[in-house]
Amino acid sequence: MNVQVFDTHVRTTEGGYLHFDVLIEGNDQALAARYARDWLASRGVAQADVSQSRCQFCHSEPAHPEVAAAIARQGYYIILLQSL
Repeated sequence: MNVQVFDTHVRTTEGGYLHFDVLIEGNDQALAARYARDWLASRGVAQADVSQSRCQFCHSEPAHPEVAAAIARQGYYIILLQSL
């Protein structure tokens, strides 16, 4: 399986910053952004708490088996790169 990587940056209204990649099977930027919002919500960051967000296509790469399993199960995989 090849996955599309969407580079995502989020600033919160409280001054926090998160940088993460959203990996999905297709090249649907709106879907990647929805998955980013879902993942943020699972971490307690509501859409109302986001002051600025960017989720854009970065590159394609072969999926590691763990990533492919997560995508098959939930539609996406997140790689947290930075959290301040």
